[in-house]
Amino acid sequence: MHPLETLTRLDRAAARLAGIDPQFVEPGRSNLAEAAPRARAPGDVAALAGGFTVDNLRVRTGGPATYGADRELARAILTAIRFEPAVRAAASLRPLAALARNLEEHLREVAVVDPQHTPPGISNMDWAIAHASKNGVPDAVLVRERALLFFGGSAEEVVDEILILSSHASI
Repeated sequence: MHPLETLTRLDRAAARLAGIDPQFVEPGRSNLAEAAPRARAPGDVAALAGGFTVDNLRVRTGGPATYGADRELARAILTAIRFEPAVRAAASLRPLAALARNLEEHLREVAVVDPQHTPPGISNMDWAIAHASKNGVPDAVLVRERALLFFGGSAEEVVDEILILSSHASI
């Protein structure tokens, strides 16, 4: 159930983000993940061990892709899959409203969610993704003060969107 191809694809896609603006990355919180086929639990979702870091103003991976490396991002993907099974990957970036506005300016659907409205007993991230995905999973979800999440069918697709954004965004 945990194919090696997913790890290889994820590592390859993550390496392409080395040139993005380091301000997009929140070290220790920003990451890239992709679910294995038929994923049901956070351990079925691969992410970068250590997420993204910034070293000498350059974005780097904190470690290789591995299953179960980022439980919060995995739960976000698993929630998105419930609403749209074709969505299998996500990236979390710094939660900057300016980035969300740039996405909207480039005709991407962005949902903005305030986690303070989360009902008791539910994970902020699970509720935010479910709340934003009632009519299908948006291209991105800005969870205020927490993360800007990009969604796509694969890690490569998510990275393509981030690279397009980084070539146009000014923050």
